[in-house]
Amino acid sequence: VTIVTGFLGSGKTTRVNELLRAPHGRRLAVIVNEFGDIGIDASRLAGPNEFVELDGGCLCCQLNADLEATLLRLRDRGGFDHLLVETTGLADPLPVAWTFGRGELVEAFRVDAIVTVVDVPNLSRIVAESPEGRDQIERADLLLLSKLDLALGSEATVLPLLQQLNPTARIVAAPRGELPWPLLLDVDAAPPRTGPSAHRHGTSFEAWSWQTEAIVSDAALEEFLRTLPRSVYRVKGLLRTDAPWEWSQVDAVAGRYEIAPAAGEQQPRPSVLVCIGIGLDREALEAAARRLPVGEAATP
Repeated sequence: VTIVTGFLGSGKTTRVNELLRAPHGRRLAVIVNEFGDIGIDASRLAGPNEFVELDGGCLCCQLNADLEATLLRLRDRGGFDHLLVETTGLADPLPVAWTFGRGELVEAFRVDAIVTVVDVPNLSRIVAESPEGRDQIERADLLLLSKLDLALGSEATVLPLLQQLNPTARIVAAPRGELPWPLLLDVDAAPPRTGPSAHRHGTSFEAWSWQTEAIVSDAALEEFLRTLPRSVYRVKGLLRTDAPWEWSQVDAVAGRYEIAPAAGEQQPRPSVLVCIGIGLDREALEAAARRLPVGEAATP
């Protein structure tokens, strides 16, 4: 088992997708946990042999019992060599790892490693403002440095900070498209640490979601993302727009946003937009979202 964690918008799903496409010859199962009541990341995955989505909470909290039941079902079904568990951006990965040491699971699964994807451009803010983000770094066996192209020359500050938080983890640069997949499948780390969990959700993140059957204005969508308040840290979405490519994938982290064509299989109905942050002004977000549609979507 490889547990893939990392703070909101760090690039966990991107790395899992690269691993699913890598030429390792292994049959992979994937469990994805999303924060909020509408899942988006599932539609971005490249088709694992087995896939389970758990949404509406955090695997390390109220969904832990659901995780245990899911693992027992996967054990009984079989047909895969390696399991990837992608946590939410707010999860403490250590209680997730402990789940595999319970009862019947201990004979069926072995945790190979906790892998944390590190959002390098936003690392200082994450460490300063988020106990969840610090926990994810401190718990890791392997730290994957993400978005290095957006933080050129940052190694002098990033590496000492990470080594201070976790002096034993291996630190590896992982530019997009250059995932060191053997490390994610064969870390062979020591068993997860035992003892009482220091897990906390001290920053009270919350999720706001919006759906529509209407076609969304590409220009209005860009304005929506450009004017988001600082309280919105993470945005993700898959929307049918009036852009030339029709379906758009939205990614925004800490004020930086991207709108790109969505792959053919990434087309939910209705369109979905999710914002995650602290102290969200839901009325303002709803009002801004009402300005997005340009017309009703055609009947399929």
